[in-house]
Amino acid sequence: MNNLRRVAVIDCGTNTFNLRIVDVGAEAGWIPVFGQRVPVKLGQGGVAKGVIRADRMARGLDALVSMKEAIRNYRVEEVHVMATSAMRDAKNGQDFVAQTKELTGFDINVISGQHEARLIQEGIALNFENPVEETCMTMDIGGGSVEFIVWNGDGIQWAQSFDVGVARLHMLMNWGDPLGEEGLAKMQPYLNDVLTPLSAAMDALKPSKLVGASGSFDTLADLAGTRTRRERPDHAQSPEPHPEVDPIPLDSWTELCRQLTTCDVHHRAAMPGMDPARVDLMPYSAALIQWVLKEGSFTSMCRAPYALREGVLSRVERGLLLLPALG
Repeated sequence: MNNLRRVAVIDCGTNTFNLRIVDVGAEAGWIPVFGQRVPVKLGQGGVAKGVIRADRMARGLDALVSMKEAIRNYRVEEVHVMATSAMRDAKNGQDFVAQTKELTGFDINVISGQHEARLIQEGIALNFENPVEETCMTMDIGGGSVEFIVWNGDGIQWAQSFDVGVARLHMLMNWGDPLGEEGLAKMQPYLNDVLTPLSAAMDALKPSKLVGASGSFDTLADLAGTRTRRERPDHAQSPEPHPEVDPIPLDSWTELCRQLTTCDVHHRAAMPGMDPARVDLMPYSAALIQWVLKEGSFTSMCRAPYALREGVLSRVERGLLLLPALG
């Protein structure tokens, strides 16, 4: 075990900052050591305007200072910090990067939507031990953007990032709670327009399995009662190179979508399995997924435990450049 090295990956998302510390170098894969999740909501009130509000910036910096303390306590040797939609689109995103460097010493890698999609897919691939026989589509719902990747046993066939994340939609639509049929109807033409390239890709490539990544799909699996894997509080898990995906049955989706889009926040919060940090934005996640299911020809849907952070870890473990080549 002397060849192990301790690595930390921080994913600075539009809604949530996630820290994962692992030991890499084990034959069976990396060994989880510690994890921390902070619902920063970096994009709240500003993502659609292309700014990070001062109070959100302060909360994000506080989260990174806290994570720096954990990284020091666990004697981490290597740190990788990734930032996505909110920071790459914000006019003051580089201010956040500079203040992070000053307070923590971290160098934030603000990645493009295309790099984000490919890192997500490298993590998604780890969920499947054997090559898949069908064409799949990964959907990673963030606060600022949503990444879609169509893939099969031969690799990625098409990938694109769209600025239709749930925090951004919430601001753009400016709809009350609950979202309801009127809110869904208002959103439909906007999604039809923005997601035209996705419609064309689904028509041409005919993916049949929708593979969901991100906290929205974690919550959906909890609501459906199908989630089998979650990190233990002590994070002392055995290496799991190929965790199982969790089905989200399509035959129960219609009712679940109805509840998420027509119930108010208090009733959604009372739903068994609801994540309190996601209760405000889950109607928009449901609306996005419903649009995709109606536009595509999917026969199954599942939630995948591994995504962007694990894609980064996989590249670190293999000694590859952090950002995959595009093309």
